[in-house]
Amino acid sequence: MTALPAIAELHDTPVPKRVTRRNTYAIKVRGNRMNDCHLFDGDVIIIRRFQHDTQDETAVAEINRRSVALKRLSIGHDGVHLQPEQAGTPAMFLHNRDIQVLGLVMGIEHQAS
Repeated sequence: MTALPAIAELHDTPVPKRVTRRNTYAIKVRGNRMNDCHLFDGDVIIIRRFQHDTQDETAVAEINRRSVALKRLSIGHDGVHLQPEQAGTPAMFLHNRDIQVLGLVMGIEHQAS
C-alpha cells in the first residue's frame, strides 16, 4: 500500500471481516472536526472506492493533491460541493480539477473509550 501525496504516514488498521469487501479500505480519524456527525479521534471508518456520482453522502476526498478531507458531498457537472459536519464551518465548492473523490464511507468502528 502506498501513501497518498496528502497523507504523511500510513498505518495498518485491523478491520473486522464482516465489514470488508472488495474495493474497500479503512482509515483512522484524526482530530475532532467531525464530532457533530459522531465521528471521533481514533475511530476507524470503512471506505468503499468511489465508483459513481453521488448526492449527500459522506466521502473521503483529496483536495488539490495536498490534503484529505472527510465531508458530506454533492457532485454537480462543474464541481463538488463539500458540506462540513462541524457547526460554524463554511461549506466549500471545488471545481472537478481540484478534487478527487477517493471513496464513500460505508461503516464506522468507534474507538473504545
